[in-house]
Amino acid sequence: MTGSSFSTQKKTVIYKKLSACVKAFKFEEVVKLGKQHNMMLTSSDMDRIINSFVVQRGSGDIIRNPHQLDQRINALLRCRDHGCAPEKIIEKTILPEGYSGKILMVAIMGGVINRLVCLRSGDLWHREILKNTKNEIRDLGFFESSVYELGGAHVRFETNNDIVIFGTSDDFGSCDKLYASRLIKKVFKDRKVIVMD
Repeated sequence: MTGSSFSTQKKTVIYKKLSACVKAFKFEEVVKLGKQHNMMLTSSDMDRIINSFVVQRGSGDIIRNPHQLDQRINALLRCRDHGCAPEKIIEKTILPEGYSGKILMVAIMGGVINRLVCLRSGDLWHREILKNTKNEIRDLGFFESSVYELGGAHVRFETNNDIVIFGTSDDFGSCDKLYASRLIKKVFKDRKVIVMD
């Protein structure tokens, strides 16, 4: 066996392993393998993987948690479009249009993630938002990473399209509302974000 055929065979094995990790949503392994071997799946292979999950989502077969599958599909799309760096795969801000409720600022660190500050929403309790974020990060395969709370607040979409950030968290104290407003502004570029103390 020549050196070049061995090298080609090794690349094929690594590529198959990368593909298996992407299909299994083990993004921590994808990042490690990609950096170690300077390799990533082609866009057409990513499209095939994404389409298989979109078909599964559309069929309604054996889906216990459609929200989880939606998060995974969105992570795959971001990986395909922007590269498989953690800061590209993990959404910085999850805040639905028209939301009125609690938000939590978190830091995600450890493993292949140096430090990523994110904003999360979607529950009646800040501690539940934290729990859901920890589940989200594990579900994407970042098993060596931890999620730390950086404080909470409340957000409200006004009828005039302004977004207001106010209040605090009884569990975790107040987040940096100015930084939270910058994260929100990146998602809702055409909106005025107002910070109240």
